[in-house]
Amino acid sequence: MINYDILVTGVGGQGLLTLGSIIGVACSIRGLDAAVAEVHGMSQRGGSVVVYIRIRSEPGPVMPVGGADHMLALELLEAARYMHYVKRGGHITINDFTWPPPLATYPSREKLISEMRAKGVKLSVVNANDLSTKITGSPISANIALLGYALGVDKSLRDILTLEAVEVALEEHFSGRALELNKNLLRVAFEEGLKLGE
Repeated sequence: MINYDILVTGVGGQGLLTLGSIIGVACSIRGLDAAVAEVHGMSQRGGSVVVYIRIRSEPGPVMPVGGADHMLALELLEAARYMHYVKRGGHITINDFTWPPPLATYPSREKLISEMRAKGVKLSVVNANDLSTKITGSPISANIALLGYALGVDKSLRDILTLEAVEVALEEHFSGRALELNKNLLRVAFEEGLKLGE
């Protein structure tokens, strides 16, 4: 029986809903039951967005605080904001990117990362924007890079979703040249994650 919870967070415009959908489709391809729920903050670009994915034989509607096995965060402050959802010993894979809110004081990157490292989690930081730009010519696929990297660093996640299932799931969302680039990006990011993985 598989019980695995994933929390995806970041800000509007980073492809979080697409990422949640890709994970949901990959679960379906694997024959797993998954419940995907989204919570939106401000609806415009830059607003907080959270996607809860519960992979289990009987998915409950609400992910408990301290229940997430893995958090995928596309923005540093959003990672810090929601890290209380991650269980002790769980994984956090973060895009090394900040999107400071206007007219607000923003903690330093170093402070955010060191505070999260102190919480007893397995923290991996990757510049998914740069990886995406290197492979696709744009940071727009940082969400795909982050997922590939997370699959590399977390064997439990990799065993549940599998790289192959995620590649097939990409075919539900992309076609033509975009599909080719995103599959390539997924694999490059996966190989990068494997270098640091379990």
